[in-house]
Amino acid sequence: MNFMKPDAEDVTNPPAFRPWSKISSPSANLSQTSWDLKQSEQIQALKEKYWLDKGHTPIPRELFKNHPKIWLEIGAGTGGFFLELAKRNPDSHLVAIERCKIRSSRMIQKFVKSQLPNIQGFRGNAIPALITGIPSESIERIYILYPCPWPKNAHRKNRWYLHTVMAHLVRILKPGGLLIWASDQEFYIREATFVSESKYQLKTLLSSTLAPNAFNNLADFIHGRTSFESKFLSMNQPCYELISQKSI
Repeated sequence: MNFMKPDAEDVTNPPAFRPWSKISSPSANLSQTSWDLKQSEQIQALKEKYWLDKGHTPIPRELFKNHPKIWLEIGAGTGGFFLELAKRNPDSHLVAIERCKIRSSRMIQKFVKSQLPNIQGFRGNAIPALITGIPSESIERIYILYPCPWPKNAHRKNRWYLHTVMAHLVRILKPGGLLIWASDQEFYIREATFVSESKYQLKTLLSSTLAPNAFNNLADFIHGRTSFESKFLSMNQPCYELISQKSI
């Protein structure tokens, strides 16, 4: 089976569901995870140097000087979720980033047409934005909804929580800030929980099957927050979430 990386809301070929029971438990993977992180330090340092030398980020740093309460969505697709969230949260400034040219174009058109002053969309790679473009402790919430799970063992280094940018996700969060994940893959959420706690000392507020709660806004999006989520829910396919908090 080909597990090429899909775009955030490409539901034409959603990744196949892989039961957690077929994958080792996170605690059993502690040595493997530690080895992954240690062995990748040199490679990740080179990656960071590349982006720092290139000096490119799709998100202007000036944005963070003007807005004290910022929520960020990575892989926002066509922006439907964040657009509705912006309407419900006028006191927060919402920033969405999407790499796909077609989806980001639609997203930006939606945001401009809405004339909402508290939402902005950007097309580009989130990696340089996280490494070079976003100041430390400047984000209240980060949403990563249905990223590619990279289920093959050989590809695990591409999972967000094992990637160099995970440290930057933690860095840019304000004290008490939230990192909100969702996936149709139970192993992904369990591993993300394990790494978030053991490596980055994030507090787990919730790690379980997806259900409406005070953090995920699901009550306002009963049919799903993204196209992926809507597809999975319509198929009665289980979804999972992790909500982590940076210590105050």
